[in-house]
Amino acid sequence: METTACKSYETDRVDAKSIYYNFFCSTEDNKDLYTELVEFPIKFLHNCVKLGLVKGGSMMDLSFGCSLFQMLSIYQLFNDITILEVNDGSIRDLKKWANGERDACDWAHASKVLEEVEGCSVNCKEMEKDLRCRVKRILKCDLNKANPVDPVILEKTDCLISMYVLGSVSKHLDDYKRKLTSLSSLLKKGGSLFILGGFRASHYIANEQKFNFLTYEEGDLIKIMKDKGYQIQHLEKFEKKSCANFVNFEHIFGLCAVKETED
Repeated sequence: METTACKSYETDRVDAKSIYYNFFCSTEDNKDLYTELVEFPIKFLHNCVKLGLVKGGSMMDLSFGCSLFQMLSIYQLFNDITILEVNDGSIRDLKKWANGERDACDWAHASKVLEEVEGCSVNCKEMEKDLRCRVKRILKCDLNKANPVDPVILEKTDCLISMYVLGSVSKHLDDYKRKLTSLSSLLKKGGSLFILGGFRASHYIANEQKFNFLTYEEGDLIKIMKDKGYQIQHLEKFEKKSCANFVNFEHIFGLCAVKETED
């Protein structure tokens, strides 16, 4: 299949359920890809909890598509959760979940990963109900603004997760730095930032549409984090083993860093 100019997750409307949930997060078609894109983030954040790197009372999450699975390992530590999204289609699907609508994405299969790492059974329906109670708001986020949730003014948060978004909305490294600065403005000094993404990625294809993903390496990310006043606490990588040619990357990574400077 030939593709022309790349679309952008930031500016092009997408059906998050069809291009992300069904395409990338199902166990049915490609177990290896599911291991990389779904299991790895859950296990990485679970490891961060065990290492004592997660703390505070409030959390914000800016993640790709209508995904909620990345919060399974961590959400019970927080009573005030804000979900941020850059894409209008994804916001629509997240609000369907928040309202308990029938056609909302079901992440029960992802809870099986949590059962594996915690060594006990999980009641996914009760967990979903509990998470809904802790999610206080779902907001549109524009990382091109100094205040990415403008006109809303939020108190800075203790913990911030960003999964697969920064790479998918950045055109080049300077753009990545600017958007990280915007996102970082929502985090308290001393707060923890968790970034999940792909090293040496370039694009993904869904519904015969090609979407851009920024190509960068581990050294680029480490330098950016240090330049932005973060101290890296933990970094994990997982090499791509899946043969899926509709998503391109060499490693999935998870990074935890503490914000050491005020904005």
